[in-house]
Amino acid sequence: MQKFAIAVCGLTFMTGLAGAQQLEDSLEVVTDTTTSAVVSQQRVDVLSRETRLLLEEYRSLKESVEYEQAYTRELEQLEVSQQQQIDSLNRQIAQSRITRQRIVPLMRSMVDALESFVVLDLPFHQEERIAAVLQLKQRLDRTDISVSARFRLLLETYQIEQGYSGTVEAWRGPLNLEGETFSVEYLRLGRVALFYQSLDRKSSAYWDRDTQSWLTLEAEHNRSLSQAMRVARSQTAPQLMALPLMAQGGPR
Repeated sequence: MQKFAIAVCGLTFMTGLAGAQQLEDSLEVVTDTTTSAVVSQQRVDVLSRETRLLLEEYRSLKESVEYEQAYTRELEQLEVSQQQQIDSLNRQIAQSRITRQRIVPLMRSMVDALESFVVLDLPFHQEERIAAVLQLKQRLDRTDISVSARFRLLLETYQIEQGYSGTVEAWRGPLNLEGETFSVEYLRLGRVALFYQSLDRKSSAYWDRDTQSWLTLEAEHNRSLSQAMRVARSQTAPQLMALPLMAQGGPR
């Protein structure tokens, strides 16, 4: 009985060893499987991350290409607009050159006409006015002054001359008459009439356009002429006065 019991125990022990070995083998298989699954999952995760990065890179590149295309279209539109502006400026420059070629001779013609006008006009402040016209002529020939600046100088001179037409003025100045120089009082009524009177108020004269000379007035006009000079100097209040108006053939 003892031998049988020992045999049974030995068999049981052997069976236990075999089961343990099987369990250990099973655990090892499970471990290997789990390890393999983890490695596979890690590979999947890596591939998924790489796929996501590639997708993001593709989207980024796509957006970049679309942006570049839009930017290229903008540049093309800008180039077209700039070219249109360049063409417009070129036309303006060409037109400006044509205008400059036409306006410079016109300005010279205008200043020549102004000079003739001053010479033939009533002889008031004549030296200063002729000097201004001659100076203007010199400036029109200067290439360092722009065409617009020269044209502005011409207009300013014209405006000064035009201003004389609507003003009344009295002043003292020299008078060259028959080779002698006298100091007299002048009276200018716009461009209608020009008078002078001696300082003692005893003699007066008017400028005759027909003869281009001074013609003596009757003594009866001396007082009214003297009074008109006072009004022109604002030395007395404006008032109606009888002054001789010049007509062809003499005063009236």
